[in-house]
Amino acid sequence: MNAISKEQVLQALADITVPKLEKPLTDVGVVQDIAVENDNVKIWLRFSIAAYVSKSQLKDWVSRAVEALPGVKSVEILFMTEPNAVPHQPKSRMIQLPQVGCVLAIFSGKGGVGKSTISVNLAAALTVLGKKVGLFDADMHGPSVPTLMGINERPRMDEGGQMLPLQRHGIKTMSVGYLVEKDAPLIWRGPMITKGINELLESTVWAELDFLILDLPPGTGDAQLGLAQDVRLDGTIAVTTPQQVALSDVRRGIEAFHKLEIPLWGIIENMAYFVCPECGTETEIFGPRKHMHDGWNVLGHLPLDPLLCQTGDDGVPLIVAHPQHPATLEFKRVSAIIIEQAKKEGGVYAHHTRSGA
Repeated sequence: MNAISKEQVLQALADITVPKLEKPLTDVGVVQDIAVENDNVKIWLRFSIAAYVSKSQLKDWVSRAVEALPGVKSVEILFMTEPNAVPHQPKSRMIQLPQVGCVLAIFSGKGGVGKSTISVNLAAALTVLGKKVGLFDADMHGPSVPTLMGINERPRMDEGGQMLPLQRHGIKTMSVGYLVEKDAPLIWRGPMITKGINELLESTVWAELDFLILDLPPGTGDAQLGLAQDVRLDGTIAVTTPQQVALSDVRRGIEAFHKLEIPLWGIIENMAYFVCPECGTETEIFGPRKHMHDGWNVLGHLPLDPLLCQTGDDGVPLIVAHPQHPATLEFKRVSAIIIEQAKKEGGVYAHHTRSGA
């Protein structure tokens, strides 16, 4: 007979309140299994970013709570992210998003080219065109979606411990920026970044979507490669400025996704020109765009416009704030092309025709 029961261990874990969520640890989808043998306790945890704690802190909380129970000889904690930790609960390598039609990644070779601004406005344009859209901020070190969408709150949890996306302008969104204090740095290394992105993406209740836009961080590092391997990506769109240094970097990104056999749907040239507000003269501030024609499918050209910057700072997509602005019309035109491409690829409403990812 065990002096310690699973029910006692579970109660001890239920007494742990997760900060920010103000919920018992047992209610947020972290505790997966408990085994007690000869007063030795083994606990399987699913390390989720939804826990709002580090792995070491989570382990310390659980250890202290269970070790305090009378009669406990030892406590062993295993995380489901560790190989073979829970062999009876196998997890597919691919993240399952069965209710999402088309998963489209937006990337850039370098920072500062307006990739997140374009991601937000494309999501808004697709919504205006009648599609159900989700926007996932995959930039763990520099999340921009909370600012660009004007969201300053934390996501709620459902009864199963999954996160409900925050919705604004008809777009369902999720970002690590919703989970950390404003301006707080997220000091994570490569493997943690990949795991964190996967946990955040998979623990979000997206429901039925026509498009899920992934706003990737710049470059071709762990975040991009991890998502490419773990998520069924229907296509990618590259964002660049018509500047040689930006073009050189975006070529590397295009080649990286090509090697991963993920199709490039096209590129969007941002800050392609500036229109003088006084005389209406168009100026190509980075020089002539003839070097853009590398055989790529150029989806659109967007101007360098103060309104794009201002609406981003205000947390309202340009397409929402200024429905008839020339850049808004360009976003709509590009989005219409994306919808047609998704239909060709079988992306939109694919969850009605596919079995699995």
